Amino acid sequence: MLLLGSGWWAAQFWNTWTARGGQPVFYQSYFEPAVMVACGKGFVASLRQPPSLQEFLSLRRDTFDCHDLPDDLKVGREYLYQEAWIYLQTAVGWSWRILGISWSGMGPLFGLLFGAVTALAYSAFRLGMGRALAVVCACLLATSPMQLANLPHLRDYAKAPFTLALVFLLGVMVTRPVRRNLLLMLSVAYGAVLGVGYGVRTDLLINVPLVFVTLFGFLPGGVTRHLALKASAAALCLATFAAVSWPASSVVYTKGGCQWHVALLGLQSPFDDYLRVSPALYEFGHAYSDGYIRQVTEGFVNRTQPGTAPIGYCTHEYDVATGQYLQNIATTFPADLATRAVASITQIVELPIRKVRPPMAEWSAGFYRARAFVLRPNHRWGAYFTLAAVILVTTRSVRLGLFLGLLLAYCGGYPAIQFDERHYFHLEFLGWWAFGVVLHHGYLSARALLAHPDQWRPQLHQAARGVAVVGFSCALLGSLLIAARWYQARNARDLMRAYVAAPKVVIEEPSQPLSGIAANAWPQLLEVRIDAATCPVAPAITAHYDAGAENRDLTRTIAVRPPLRAGMTRIYIPVFYDFSGLKFSGTRDECATQVSRLGDLAPFPLVLGATLPPDWEERPLYQSLTDWERTVRD
Repeated sequence: MLLLGSGWWAAQFWNTWTARGGQPVFYQSYFEPAVMVACGKGFVASLRQPPSLQEFLSLRRDTFDCHDLPDDLKVGREYLYQEAWIYLQTAVGWSWRILGISWSGMGPLFGLLFGAVTALAYSAFRLGMGRALAVVCACLLATSPMQLANLPHLRDYAKAPFTLALVFLLGVMVTRPVRRNLLLMLSVAYGAVLGVGYGVRTDLLINVPLVFVTLFGFLPGGVTRHLALKASAAALCLATFAAVSWPASSVVYTKGGCQWHVALLGLQSPFDDYLRVSPALYEFGHAYSDGYIRQVTEGFVNRTQPGTAPIGYCTHEYDVATGQYLQNIATTFPADLATRAVASITQIVELPIRKVRPPMAEWSAGFYRARAFVLRPNHRWGAYFTLAAVILVTTRSVRLGLFLGLLLAYCGGYPAIQFDERHYFHLEFLGWWAFGVVLHHGYLSARALLAHPDQWRPQLHQAARGVAVVGFSCALLGSLLIAARWYQARNARDLMRAYVAAPKVVIEEPSQPLSGIAANAWPQLLEVRIDAATCPVAPAITAHYDAGAENRDLTRTIAVRPPLRAGMTRIYIPVFYDFSGLKFSGTRDECATQVSRLGDLAPFPLVLGATLPPDWEERPLYQSLTDWERTVRD
């Protein structure tokens, strides 16, 4: 009933949204193989697209007729580049084969996906609460403005049912007694769902570690029991995933998939505000731009592997290089990655109340006004409910409480890889699950105490145990974060000191492009020394790029705050191809005492931007949580 009801609701939303001019974005120009599947030609692409097909894929027409394909059209798999989406494209192709090839006519497919999410969320809710409360939570999720707003964007929304299914399977594993056939069946199901999901959206690869941690760490009976069965289940799961995902995974491995590229994009400074993370004195990058990450990667390869042939964008070699660059960041700045993960968790658990406006103007306006009134934003409401849910579950079972904590930490933390709503909207169910668990177990505990008042001591003892376990776990994680920050601060200090001490080449005309720089020697790292005390106003520096160049979007302005202590402020600015010079907001002679570039970047795998005030060595050299920590700022 939930599947059908919410599916109908979502289809109506889609039909109304498209009728009002809504335009979904899911790389429709890539969906030629789906058209070919609908027309009975298989998962292929044409050597040269017919004009009518070009018009359909470029959204200049809403429908397409298979009769518009020429009889002599040359097709084949050698022209494909969409194999990583093979299952998504095939699903769309078969839906078009049944419904007719039309962008606006995809309502039933979207309704099916949405209904599946609601039904699977209900299934997960039932593992922690009664039927009535699970229905309420499922309906709250189905009417969520965030879920409906993301529904039209098929490529990102399609991963939602797979994520919910995987979480449900893990929940069944840990809540059911260990039986050989059941466990092997669940492991095969997990591998199959993950394999199909990978061919829909490669992001789902992030779910691979969870099943192995669950099998070996959280099954009933303890860690050391059923080891042979656990190993068999793990092997079976991995083999199933490999077999089912092979049409997509083999292509990603051989041709590349830009997966580490996406993670590097997520470290750029625009995501600091989304995560509510306070930046440090340095930055990993300032631009949410594919071209920017590409140049950063090419520069990294040229510095660390001189003489290497140029690597193609999103090839296997590019994936290796971006993975190595990310590894350098992770080993040098581990605390920042941990801080961003914690920040992501604190945001994810707040999702049920983060977005309360209607997903579309005049769409069930009265209902959404009432919903927004009840769920009006309340800071940290989600965090408190989530913490209470973990404590309540731990009170009943330490094993299940630790599993729940791990699940919440992992699923809530990994969106920090690139904290954009399209990557985490489906995790809203975690907040509703916590809400339902608190109500359910709170009610059961209260009823038990009313029926048996003499049982308050055992209940209190169990509650104290749950609080102690959760408190110890939080203290342990906090200690690890503190240790990581101490380790990172030492690394960051050494790196910044190396920047300061490196030989420099003075630039006499910083407003002009850099000359004499070989093509394979970019990016360059500029150092601008400023004595803010001599500036009539707070200075600002703009790094310009040619207006007609590919990198013109990399132009940026750096505002320099007056330092707390008198002395020299050093600003490090990575610059890339097509850099046309620096511009100063004030008189350069009054503010900037010297502009130079580092003469040799070979010793530096990481070339980062940074602003180092006179007392920079006394400042925290790590990122922090804006809403939960008091930070030292300029």
